[in-house]
Amino acid sequence: MQIDIPLPCPACGGKMYSVGYDTPLKILKPRTWQVCKSCKFSRSVEDFKKSLCCA
Repeated sequence: MQIDIPLPCPACGGKMYSVGYDTPLKILKPRTWQVCKSCKFSRSVEDFKKSLCCA
């Protein structure tokens, strides 16, 4: 799954997209990352949410 998101990259200001996968086992948590189209900077969505609530 790849979805464009309206957030600028913190490293270069480029456009970001979200990438994720579903887990085949219910005990595992689905993971999602945000990746820059220009410089390939990446961060997990959980880290991004923590930076928003703790800013």
